[in-house]
Amino acid sequence: MNAKPVLKVVSCLVALFVMGSVCGYAVSGRVTRSRPAWTQNQQWAERWLEQRMAQDFARIEATPEQKAKLKPSYDRLLSDFNAIQQESAQKVTDAFKRHGLDMWKQLTPEQREIIRQTNQERLNRKAAQP
Repeated sequence: MNAKPVLKVVSCLVALFVMGSVCGYAVSGRVTRSRPAWTQNQQWAERWLEQRMAQDFARIEATPEQKAKLKPSYDRLLSDFNAIQQESAQKVTDAFKRHGLDMWKQLTPEQREIIRQTNQERLNRKAAQP
């Protein structure tokens, strides 16, 4: 059997594995956190809104009068965006608290101590993240 076709197949499989690993690593950074850090930053949201507004105004060739009239709508969008994030964050927090209370009731004192330590470690890791 000729070694060249086998080498090509093996090379392709190795390349596919490497690309899958890279993609998996990239996605895992987004999955392990509750939300991407950039969405938690008020400055990011304001910059995003300014860029979107400028882009929209440029595309529609808005007059200065139209820009003045449309600006409050973009401000409301930012306000709604922030309110939705705060509301959803609170709902997630409440769900974790309910889960923790339900779980706590079913555990032995030794298991409760392990969970308490685990939760403290998680809080410490979260506080250490930039």
